[in-house]
Amino acid sequence: MIEIYTDGSCWPNPSANGGWSFVVYENGRELCTFSGKADGPTSSNRMEQTAMLRALLWLGDRPAVLHSDSRYVVDGLNLWSAKWQRNGWTRKDKATKKVCDVMNADLWQVMVIARQRQHEVRWIKGHAGHIGNERADGLAEAARTGVTA
Repeated sequence: MIEIYTDGSCWPNPSANGGWSFVVYENGRELCTFSGKADGPTSSNRMEQTAMLRALLWLGDRPAVLHSDSRYVVDGLNLWSAKWQRNGWTRKDKATKKVCDVMNADLWQVMVIARQRQHEVRWIKGHAGHIGNERADGLAEAARTGVTA
Protein backbone atom coordinates (compact mmCIF):
# COMPACT_ATOMS: atom_id res chain seq x y z
CA MET A 1 0.00 0.00 0.00
CA ILE A 2 1.21 3.48 -0.83
CA GLU A 3 1.40 5.84 2.16
CA ILE A 4 1.55 9.60 1.51
CA TYR A 5 2.08 12.47 3.95
CA THR A 6 1.13 15.99 2.88
CA ASP A 7 1.80 19.40 4.40
CA GLY A 8 1.60 23.09 3.61
CA SER A 9 3.33 26.15 5.02
CA CYS A 10 2.51 29.86 5.00
CA TRP A 11 3.89 32.51 7.33
CA PRO A 12 2.68 35.00 8.15
CA ASN A 13 -0.79 33.75 7.38
CA PRO A 14 -2.02 35.02 4.94
CA SER A 15 1.05 35.96 2.97
CA ALA A 16 2.50 36.14 -0.52
CA ASN A 17 4.80 33.21 0.23
CA GLY A 18 3.83 29.61 0.81
CA GLY A 19 5.14 26.11 0.35
CA TRP A 20 3.67 22.63 0.03
CA SER A 21 4.98 19.08 -0.09
CA PHE A 22 4.04 15.46 -0.17
CA VAL A 23 6.16 12.47 0.74
CA VAL A 24 5.42 9.04 -0.72
CA TYR A 25 6.45 5.76 0.89
CA GLU A 26 6.13 2.80 -1.44
CA ASN A 27 7.98 -0.53 -1.45
CA GLY A 28 10.53 0.73 1.06
CA ARG A 29 11.35 3.82 -1.00
CA GLU A 30 10.71 7.50 -0.33
CA LEU A 31 9.74 10.01 -3.00
CA CYS A 32 9.42 13.72 -2.16
CA THR A 33 7.71 16.46 -4.14
CA PHE A 34 7.57 20.08 -2.99
CA SER A 35 7.33 23.61 -4.31
CA GLY A 36 6.99 27.20 -3.17
CA LYS A 37 4.67 30.02 -4.16
CA ALA A 38 5.61 33.68 -4.22
CA ASP A 39 3.28 35.18 -6.79
CA GLY A 40 0.40 36.50 -4.76
CA PRO A 41 -1.67 36.06 -1.65
CA THR A 42 -2.04 32.58 -0.21
CA SER A 43 -2.85 31.00 3.13
CA SER A 44 -1.94 27.98 5.21
CA ASN A 45 -5.21 26.33 4.22
CA ARG A 46 -4.53 26.82 0.49
CA MET A 47 -1.03 25.38 0.87
CA GLU A 48 -2.38 22.37 2.82
CA GLN A 49 -4.99 21.84 0.10
CA THR A 50 -2.41 22.22 -2.66
CA ALA A 51 -0.25 19.52 -1.08
CA MET A 52 -3.19 17.09 -0.90
CA LEU A 53 -4.35 17.95 -4.41
CA ARG A 54 -0.89 17.43 -5.89
CA ALA A 55 -0.62 14.07 -4.11
CA LEU A 56 -4.04 12.97 -5.39
CA LEU A 57 -3.16 13.96 -8.94
CA TRP A 58 0.22 12.20 -8.69
CA LEU A 59 -1.49 8.97 -7.54
CA GLY A 60 -3.87 8.59 -10.42
CA ASP A 61 -5.81 5.35 -10.00
CA ARG A 62 -3.45 3.67 -7.55
CA PRO A 63 -4.93 3.07 -4.08
CA ALA A 64 -3.26 4.84 -1.19
CA VAL A 65 -3.63 6.14 2.33
CA LEU A 66 -3.02 9.89 2.51
CA HIS A 67 -2.17 11.61 5.78
CA SER A 68 -2.53 15.29 6.64
CA ASP A 69 -2.14 17.23 9.87
CA SER A 70 -4.79 19.67 8.63
CA ARG A 71 -8.26 19.01 10.04
CA TYR A 72 -9.53 21.49 7.43
CA VAL A 73 -8.29 19.29 4.57
CA VAL A 74 -9.21 15.93 6.10
CA ASP A 75 -12.65 16.99 7.31
CA GLY A 76 -13.24 18.92 4.10
CA LEU A 77 -12.66 15.79 2.03
CA ASN A 78 -14.23 13.25 4.36
CA LEU A 79 -17.16 15.18 5.86
CA TRP A 80 -18.02 18.50 4.22
CA SER A 81 -17.27 18.42 0.49
CA ALA A 82 -20.29 16.32 -0.55
CA LYS A 83 -22.67 18.82 1.10
CA TRP A 84 -20.76 21.80 -0.32
CA GLN A 85 -20.98 20.25 -3.77
CA ARG A 86 -24.74 19.62 -3.44
CA ASN A 87 -25.17 23.25 -2.32
CA GLY A 88 -23.28 24.71 -5.28
CA TRP A 89 -20.06 25.25 -3.28
CA THR A 90 -21.79 27.41 -0.69
CA ARG A 91 -22.18 27.00 3.06
CA LYS A 92 -23.96 28.71 5.92
CA ASP A 93 -21.74 31.03 7.95
CA LYS A 94 -21.98 29.99 11.62
CA ALA A 95 -21.74 33.54 12.95
CA THR A 96 -24.08 35.37 10.56
CA LYS A 97 -26.27 32.41 9.48
CA LYS A 98 -25.99 33.75 5.92
CA VAL A 99 -25.14 31.63 2.88
CA CYS A 100 -21.64 32.32 1.59
CA ASP A 101 -19.15 30.81 -0.82
CA VAL A 102 -16.92 27.99 0.39
CA MET A 103 -13.38 29.29 0.84
CA ASN A 104 -10.92 27.89 -1.70
CA ALA A 105 -13.73 26.27 -3.68
CA ASP A 106 -11.49 26.19 -6.77
CA LEU A 107 -9.17 23.73 -5.01
CA TRP A 108 -11.96 21.73 -3.34
CA GLN A 109 -13.68 21.15 -6.68
CA VAL A 110 -10.56 19.60 -8.23
CA MET A 111 -9.77 17.64 -5.07
CA VAL A 112 -13.24 16.07 -5.08
CA ILE A 113 -12.79 14.91 -8.67
CA ALA A 114 -9.35 13.46 -7.87
CA ARG A 115 -10.71 11.85 -4.69
CA GLN A 116 -13.37 9.90 -6.59
CA ARG A 117 -10.85 7.10 -6.71
CA GLN A 118 -11.73 6.45 -3.05
CA HIS A 119 -8.32 7.05 -1.54
CA GLU A 120 -8.37 6.90 2.24
CA VAL A 121 -7.60 10.27 3.85
CA ARG A 122 -6.56 10.28 7.52
CA TRP A 123 -5.77 13.01 10.01
CA ILE A 124 -2.43 12.75 11.81
CA LYS A 125 -1.28 14.93 14.69
CA GLY A 126 1.36 17.40 13.52
CA HIS A 127 4.74 17.73 15.23
CA ALA A 128 4.19 14.45 17.06
CA GLY A 129 7.21 12.54 15.76
CA HIS A 130 5.61 10.77 12.77
CA ILE A 131 8.52 10.43 10.35
CA GLY A 132 6.49 11.04 7.19
CA ASN A 133 4.69 14.04 8.66
CA GLU A 134 7.92 15.58 9.97
CA ARG A 135 9.54 15.08 6.57
CA ALA A 136 6.61 16.70 4.73
CA ASP A 137 6.58 19.58 7.22
CA GLY A 138 10.29 20.26 6.75
CA LEU A 139 10.01 20.20 2.96
CA ALA A 140 6.96 22.52 2.91
CA GLU A 141 8.78 24.95 5.18
CA ALA A 142 11.94 24.77 3.05
CA ALA A 143 9.85 25.44 -0.06
CA ARG A 144 8.18 28.43 1.62
CA THR A 145 11.41 29.97 2.86
CA GLY A 146 13.17 29.16 -0.40
CA VAL A 147 10.87 31.47 -2.34
CA THR A 148 12.02 34.42 -0.23
CA ALA A 149 15.74 33.55 -0.06
